[in-house]
Amino acid sequence: KAVVSTQSTGDRGIILVGHNITRQLKFVNIHLPSQQCIDTTDLFKNSLGATHSLQFLCPRILEADFVPGPQHAALASLQLYEKFLELKRAGQFEKTLKSLHSEGNTG
Repeated sequence: KAVVSTQSTGDRGIILVGHNITRQLKFVNIHLPSQQCIDTTDLFKNSLGATHSLQFLCPRILEADFVPGPQHAALASLQLYEKFLELKRAGQFEKTLKSLHSEGNTG
């Protein structure tokens, strides 16, 4: 039922936001156009393609600890996306990304 729901979501043009969501959708054989799927792992990866976990990103980007669980991961992903947009609008995203990657802790 979840697969059918997700596919109809894509058919209606709804945008899905999640951390590592692209890989998760591929795992269950769901393909959405890239403009309908925002993956926060892609937003905050470095130039070599290394990505960061939610446990790493939340305290550094959102200034909040990550709480395990699917609902918390979904909320954290949405908040990361909102912060990404905020940083982009303020012209601070590249500086934040550079600072984030200088810590060098991926995973």
